[in-house]
Amino acid sequence: MKESVQKSYNNPILGKTSVELRRKKSVVLLIHLKTSYSKLLAKIRNIMAIKYLILSVFLFSNTVFAQFKDFNDQKPKSIYKIADAMEASVNIGFWAIIIANEFDKTLDIKSSFKKLDAMANEIKKMLAGRESDMDKFLAVKMFLYEAGEWNDYKPFSYDLDDPLGKQLKNQLLSTYLETRKGNCVSMPTLFLALMERVDPEIKMVGVKAPLHLFCRFKDRQTGDVWNVETTNGGNPARNHWYKENFKIDQKAIDNKLYLVELSKKEYIAELIGTLISKERKSGRFEKALKYAELSLKLSPNSDVGLVQKGALLAEIGNEKLEKGNLSDEDKTYYKTKSEKYINKAIALGWKPETKESREEYLNSVTKELKKNKEKK
Repeated sequence: MKESVQKSYNNPILGKTSVELRRKKSVVLLIHLKTSYSKLLAKIRNIMAIKYLILSVFLFSNTVFAQFKDFNDQKPKSIYKIADAMEASVNIGFWAIIIANEFDKTLDIKSSFKKLDAMANEIKKMLAGRESDMDKFLAVKMFLYEAGEWNDYKPFSYDLDDPLGKQLKNQLLSTYLETRKGNCVSMPTLFLALMERVDPEIKMVGVKAPLHLFCRFKDRQTGDVWNVETTNGGNPARNHWYKENFKIDQKAIDNKLYLVELSKKEYIAELIGTLISKERKSGRFEKALKYAELSLKLSPNSDVGLVQKGALLAEIGNEKLEKGNLSDEDKTYYKTKSEKYINKAIALGWKPETKESREEYLNSVTKELKKNKEKK
């Protein structure tokens, strides 16, 4: 039996050998195959791990870091899309240009985005690595209001020919980028747009007074907070100055109608006022009403949205009355609704603007500008 087991025989892999030798070689081959298989598995696992890592980074970058994408990659959107946007993802410069495009469909929005990005890049060069909030604020201020190579010796300034932005196009950020002449709507908007491009985390927000917008800057390093009056060279202004010059009652402040910091959506709601005014002046009341409703959706206590919606409901009612399309029930509806929105604005502290108050404001701005020129 042992002899028969020890007999030699032909094996296609091991060749002619004894059973014992065959067993030894089989064990060696098995070990070799197992080792090769283990190495192969390890390589496969490594490849899969790398692929998983790449996929994870891709997915992560497209979600968490979506807000840091190049603004020029953004496609034109309807202004109504902002209602669904998350507050943290709202970019004031982007939506201000979208509003300009809504106002004028011929606007080249990519060109406007490129101008903003080019300005921000120039400001970053001016910073030369300095990281403090104050350095960033002063760099933006210098870029905008002081003549130099950084702005081709063409600083941005207050448009004394149309300081109130009565020509609605002059309220648009795109117009200010083109003409470098602005007002209390376009000037703070550009300051905010540049600050958010230089440092998205910096604490600078929009603030409102009656028919007026300005900025508020919070220095994270020192804790200092002050108002920035962009129509006056980006110089500081006290709350008292706004209360005096805009005749703001304490009730309006207590109700947070004025001098309160605006969220980004609330700031955009104020800019939508330009679209409301355009359509209202053109007699397209229904379209203007939709803009007013969007404004109130973004900022429910906006005096601009409340007053404009109230006025528009009255105008739509009158238009239907003249056409003979208004029942008694409809008359009551439009009258009641119109009064509801106007009365809410009044209850918050809104007051109709008078010619005297507007002239007084313009005189105060002119005096401040003159003072600053004399200091220089």
